[in-house]
Amino acid sequence: MNTPVNADSTDDQTSAASSIATTMHQMSISFGVATAGLATAFFVPSNAHNVPGEMIHGVHEALLALGALTILSALVFRSLRSGDSDAVSRQKEFHPGG
Repeated sequence: MNTPVNADSTDDQTSAASSIATTMHQMSISFGVATAGLATAFFVPSNAHNVPGEMIHGVHEALLALGALTILSALVFRSLRSGDSDAVSRQKEFHPGG
């Protein structure tokens, strides 16, 4: 996602856009960790600490739910249009030594 952020920014906006993108990236990681914790707390029964089989089953269910959420979150990329980030692909090519 960094490429579209930088592609659609002017030279004056690049620093601010990069800062916002980095902040959003860190927040996404934090939300992911929190969601994983909540999913585990939801699917692992409170008495499962004494019964390993129940704990493993709960963790498997939590991982399946998190996998489904990951696939669902990927739908965000469907909103990108074919012309998005054209500014990046149309920049001058780098030729070493000349």
